[in-house]
Amino acid sequence: MASLLNVYRQYFLQLLPPCLQKITGLPKGVVLDEQQYRTQVIEPAWQFLPLPLRMIGRKKLRWDEFLLAARAEAFTATSDGKVSLRADVGARLDALVERKFGSGAAPPAAPAKPPAGAAAKAPVKPAAPALLVAKPVAPTPPPAPAVAAPAASKPVTPAAAPPAAAATRPLSAIDKSIPVGIDLGTTYSVIAHLDAHGRPTSIPNAAGDIITPSVILVDDSGPIVGKEAAMAAAMEPEKIADVVKRDMGSKFYKKKVNGEFLPPEVLSSLILRALKADAERKLGKVKFAVITVPAYFDESRRQSTVDAGKLAGLQVLDIINEPTAAAIAYGYQLGFLDPSGKSVSSKPLRVLVYDLGGGTFDVTIVEIQGTSFKAIATDGDVALGGKDWDEIIVNYAAEQFINEHREDPRTNPASLQELWMNAETAKKTLSERPKATMYVNHLGTRMKVDIARGQFEEATAPLLGRTRTTTEIVVRQAGLSWAQIDKVLLVGGSTRMPQVVRMLEELTGKPPERSVAVDEAVAHGAALFAGLLMKQRSPAAGKPDFFVTNINSHSLGIVGVDGTGRRRNQILIPKNTPLPHSVQRVFKTQKQGQVNVVIRVVEGESERPESCIQVGVCTIDNLPPNLPAGTPVQVSYAYQSNGQLQVTGQVVGAKASATTVFQRENALSGEQLKLWSQYVLAAAGEEEE
Repeated sequence: MASLLNVYRQYFLQLLPPCLQKITGLPKGVVLDEQQYRTQVIEPAWQFLPLPLRMIGRKKLRWDEFLLAARAEAFTATSDGKVSLRADVGARLDALVERKFGSGAAPPAAPAKPPAGAAAKAPVKPAAPALLVAKPVAPTPPPAPAVAAPAASKPVTPAAAPPAAAATRPLSAIDKSIPVGIDLGTTYSVIAHLDAHGRPTSIPNAAGDIITPSVILVDDSGPIVGKEAAMAAAMEPEKIADVVKRDMGSKFYKKKVNGEFLPPEVLSSLILRALKADAERKLGKVKFAVITVPAYFDESRRQSTVDAGKLAGLQVLDIINEPTAAAIAYGYQLGFLDPSGKSVSSKPLRVLVYDLGGGTFDVTIVEIQGTSFKAIATDGDVALGGKDWDEIIVNYAAEQFINEHREDPRTNPASLQELWMNAETAKKTLSERPKATMYVNHLGTRMKVDIARGQFEEATAPLLGRTRTTTEIVVRQAGLSWAQIDKVLLVGGSTRMPQVVRMLEELTGKPPERSVAVDEAVAHGAALFAGLLMKQRSPAAGKPDFFVTNINSHSLGIVGVDGTGRRRNQILIPKNTPLPHSVQRVFKTQKQGQVNVVIRVVEGESERPESCIQVGVCTIDNLPPNLPAGTPVQVSYAYQSNGQLQVTGQVVGAKASATTVFQRENALSGEQLKLWSQYVLAAAGEEEE
């Protein structure tokens, strides 16, 4: 697990003294009596720790053992028999940490077993610490200062994170690990790499399956990811997190997991680390990855995905839109990436990628010409996917049960979780057969429910209609007719439903292309893109194998004030702009002597800021004194090819004292990321690199 020496020195040595200080002045019996000490020191100090550290677990952290040993080091007694904190408590606790967790420390001894046949002896009560006779400790250099993170319930202003891509750094000898492509899905995830012949290949998980359920079981013994977690969902629903992808960009996952509200980045990182472990069984150490995101993800969701990758111990080479990744895999299959160029056509191939996954939906038109992959229009819905089709079945089956037994199985968490699992199975059955049978179990009562395909398709027609409308909008936004669309490519497991194929064929007049594996295409495209980026990092990099041009899925603007004094979203980068793209705009200060300028960044098409997505703020501090009203302020937006944003601001004519910090809404701060990384490392049983 994560090094206890590092954890104690980075965090606990700063957090402990304030906790220990609280009992100074009390009778020394508080320290001498172990039960009182546990009640008044050990328990309150544990609750004071930030949630990420408590999630590691008291047993793994050896918390009680350390706090009991700290009694003699931290406290002394005054002449009137009261508790006092030693003046050199910091040095003493640091020395204790070194003795217990340093390189020469012995592991905790297991209790000795009595010889066979020996009579059992009463346990020996440990001696109370000698408060007045502890040996002096030579001063030691204090540990490197670390910012103590507050409890998870208190909001923390997030700090800016650097861009994910680092393609300009040369590839060193130690960086030659095989990169991977990861499709981090709402319901299922896939990881892939390029084999010795440069072919994208999916990596099976420990159970031998290509796809891994994106389900996490969190309990006191640590997290479990995948099929085992999914199977346990009906038995322990309160410990289960699933469909986490829909909450990316939010501060917390939608419900408590094992009694705690957890950030979605942390839960996603557990899935990524499980996929990474699967890859390492085959490839050895895995360090670099490209992670895919829905094309319609906004900037905050993209940054959350990058943060999840970092927490998982990955260096995220880049993030790429899922439809674009699928188009790359399709282009590879058609031979467009063949170095000989035999299959390359001079005429561009326009592919409409219809991506209906378990929880998100995207439509993107990609133009493939030679080795160039250029997205030209995109739209979607981050809250529409196969789970919504499942919900129709869940509600139908629940209503049938209510009619028969006057009880609603949705009111019981275990019954509801099993209902969701059975609904997904029934949906998959209806893709292959005209009828499906599922069972509803609730409080000892079991009932069979039959569902016909026609009945299911009629009930879910509004959902399918939403995807049709979005598809039509994208074609109009691209300025194309259906005759100008060459192929319709299906991606995502939910496209197996026959109603999807019929609708698209009726709408486009073309049979949808099903030549790529709908579950694996996105991960394969990501692996191809990861291979391209790694090759570019090499000092001997030649001409790239292919080129990718993405577009932004949301207009990017700034909150300004118009001539009437009303707040408006002034769009700086319109939707469907090719990336990377940068723009500059000059605004003016409103008041005499302003001490700072706050630039509020929003995503969305509405001119009303409150109807847009609040991305974050960029604050220009330390302005020169007595600035007149109307002083020009230059704002620059730099939108990266992966959809991440950098914002800078500069007061025209100001000196270097003007500084800018871009703060994202709902993002984890740098210190919070460090704290959560300790939990993720401990959960994986790994040391910090």
